[in-house]
Amino acid sequence: MIAEVLLRMERQDKRALCIVNNAQLVKGNCEAYIEQGGNASIYCAALKSKDCSAPVVFATPQTLLNGIRKNGKISTIEFNLIVVDEAHNINYLDDHSYFMRILRHYKQLYHNMRVLGATGTNYRFKGFSIVGDECFFKSQVGNITTEDLIDKGYLVKPNFKVDESLVIDFSKVRMKQNGQFDSKQLEEVIEKSHRLTKKICEQIVHVMEEKNRFGVFIFATTKKHALEIMGYLPAEQTRLILGETPEHERTQILDKARNGSVRYLVNIAIISVGIDIPSYDTIAYLRPTESLVLLVQTMGRSLRLSPQTGKESALIMDFAGNIDRHSHWDNPILLSALEQTLDEDKPYVIRCHQCMTMNTETARRCIGVINKKRCDYYFQFKDCPNDLCDVQNDITARHCRKCGTEIIDPNDKLSLTHIKVDVREYAVLETRYGINYTRNGFRINCMYRCNDNVFYESYSPISQKAKNVFYGKFIKQHCDKPSDWYMKLGDKEKMEEMLDEAKHPETIFVQHEAKGYRITKKVFG
Repeated sequence: MIAEVLLRMERQDKRALCIVNNAQLVKGNCEAYIEQGGNASIYCAALKSKDCSAPVVFATPQTLLNGIRKNGKISTIEFNLIVVDEAHNINYLDDHSYFMRILRHYKQLYHNMRVLGATGTNYRFKGFSIVGDECFFKSQVGNITTEDLIDKGYLVKPNFKVDESLVIDFSKVRMKQNGQFDSKQLEEVIEKSHRLTKKICEQIVHVMEEKNRFGVFIFATTKKHALEIMGYLPAEQTRLILGETPEHERTQILDKARNGSVRYLVNIAIISVGIDIPSYDTIAYLRPTESLVLLVQTMGRSLRLSPQTGKESALIMDFAGNIDRHSHWDNPILLSALEQTLDEDKPYVIRCHQCMTMNTETARRCIGVINKKRCDYYFQFKDCPNDLCDVQNDITARHCRKCGTEIIDPNDKLSLTHIKVDVREYAVLETRYGINYTRNGFRINCMYRCNDNVFYESYSPISQKAKNVFYGKFIKQHCDKPSDWYMKLGDKEKMEEMLDEAKHPETIFVQHEAKGYRITKKVFG
């Protein structure tokens, strides 16, 4: 589909750029485009090509941004259309993310440039839509679901298997503020689960041999866990792919997997996109995932047609509780998983008032299915705080599943002891900005004099992270056109120019703490 869109652009003598997230996908997409009659070039350092001469260019965001930074030829091309494959990766809330910096550059270069996104999962993280009035993409021009592709014979049907006696219990692992599991606690769970890991691997081998399955993707929790898993599998048929695995070695492993000499492919979170082994018909999860996108995409690796092996279905073995963890999302694959993994031995004692389906006493949402959709009745729920949205949400949800509004649990505001936060408002009488040289570069100093108090801020934009902090906390607040300065953060003379133009706050809010203070808010005139 992407190739057809790009071909139409080329036939109209227009330039198009297709951004793909890794080298394997760049290579595959470009080859598919050329096979359909297109004229394309590749701009990707990992593929040792920085050619942008053809009407259509396939590129990775990392190499592309480097070309823009260095004012290379690629940075001067006025593209009529930019297509982003795996478009859910665009973090539009972060102005300095790879994609946003690239898209902003080309939009400023050619105002009529348009962006088309393509993805098999049109949501981010735990199901937040990437299309809407407040999102980067304003409209969805087409939608082909996994369920449609399965019904029409373009993908095989997934079958799900959950042996509850072999599920590793990750339920008590803490979720950090960034939405990811605490790595230390994950390691602790794995350390206590050696015997269970061995039994799981024995089960995997039994299924592969007994059912004569072609190949299995195995997802481990940590590198140490992956190496442990390797020890329980047939050595001659097992390989491990990590993020640090060299590209040539990875290619050799994948080729052996395609020809059937490698049947057990162990990884941590590498095999999600860009890996194409249609003959592999099995997936085994020994790691939890907090991302609905990652869960659905990894399942999709096993659903591809394979006429050579006669694959009729895929088998998904979940030993990490992922299906249950994400079961409250309205996703066809998860709905199918839920229907197939119901434990007939559990006591179903609570009747749903909406569809009359019986549920267990611990159910939070009804397991019933109405017209191929999950029943919307919740036994335990959070109401959406948005007055214009009346949707109920799972009690673990951080955002509303319909409108995306952040959900604040009223219980979070209750406490037996009142914690006082000492935030004071100060009128700023004088502001001074300056730059000092340091051993590693320079430091930007800010002084705010307020009656009898003087408050200071300082920034050292040396590393990329420090630059991003400085941009977010200072430049975006103090400059009328912050994006103009982003590419100049490491240039001392440009930063001096920026400080000359920077606004001075009229009021600041300062939080006083035991170890000092921090400025939490600034108000400008």
